[in-house]
Amino acid sequence: MAREAAEVAAAAFGAALANDYDYAAVRPDAPSAELRQFRKVCTSTKFETEHPVVRVHPETGERVLLLGNFVQRLTGLRGRDSGAIINVFQSHIERPENTVRWQWRVGDVALWDNRATQHYGVDDSDDHTRTLRRITIDGDVPVGVDGRRSALLTPESVPEPAYGIASGASTDGAVVPA
Repeated sequence: MAREAAEVAAAAFGAALANDYDYAAVRPDAPSAELRQFRKVCTSTKFETEHPVVRVHPETGERVLLLGNFVQRLTGLRGRDSGAIINVFQSHIERPENTVRWQWRVGDVALWDNRATQHYGVDDSDDHTRTLRRITIDGDVPVGVDGRRSALLTPESVPEPAYGIASGASTDGAVVPA
C-alpha cells in the first residue's frame, strides 16, 4: 500500500533540471583548466527543462523515476519541501536492490539505458589505467504517466551547438513559458 501511494505521489511531480551543475563539488581535485574546459563545453548555453519525475519507458512501458544530480527542484514546491521529497525519491533509487555494481575485467564494455538508469561512476581504479569513451544518443522526449511531456523552459529555442552537431530530436520543439 505504501509503495503504491508513493508511486502515485511521485507521478504528480515535475522536476526542473538544469545543466548548470557544480562539477567542482564532484571532482574537487580536478585541474582548473579541465574544469574551465568542461564548463565551456557543457554549460556554454544554460538550459532548464521540466521532466516528469516518473516517466514511462517508451519500449517497455515500465515506470521509471527520473532524477539525478541535475534536478534543481520539484515544480510547484520550494526550498526544503522540494529537497526533502527529492531526497526520499533519491534514497529509493540508491537502495542496493535498485543498483548494479560492475566488477570490471579486461575487455569489458558497459552500456546502459539512461532512460531508465541513473549512472554514478565510483572512482575505485586505484593505480590501474581506465579508459572511458562516452557517447550520448539523442532520444525520445520523456512522457509521464499522465501523458505530460518534458519541455524546454529556457532558452526559448535550442541554439546551434558550439561543439558537435545538433540533432534536435529530444527537444520536440516544445517550449513552455517560464
